[in-house]
Amino acid sequence: MILVLLAAAAACSPYDIDEVLLQRDEISMTLKGEVQFSYDPATCQMSHNSTTNEYHIFDDKLSDWFIVRCHERPSNEGQELTADVTWTASSSTRTMKGLTFRVEKVSGSGTIWMWCRQKSIGIVIKNL
Repeated sequence: MILVLLAAAAACSPYDIDEVLLQRDEISMTLKGEVQFSYDPATCQMSHNSTTNEYHIFDDKLSDWFIVRCHERPSNEGQELTADVTWTASSSTRTMKGLTFRVEKVSGSGTIWMWCRQKSIGIVIKNL
């Protein structure tokens, strides 16, 4: 019984995907409920390479940024894909490779909301 409860607790994420990810309108990255980067069109840039499925989002000073390298193009709700994510965190750079993301939402304008349940990472990117 205890093993069943421990397994169930490990499978549950304490982060509400609706609150952490789906209510966000701006291009952004969250980790365990904390915003790591939020795109501001007045002070940030973004690029998208559709051949390599890479998304680069960065501030004008190049001091804060995140990069998502998808192993396939995210395009459909419910799609699962593998991606690598690199970002600035405080005074260092962090990288997580081989993460499984699920495309949770896609807008008509090309915005894509992706969630990595295992690491509680929310990504909002845009196909340009």
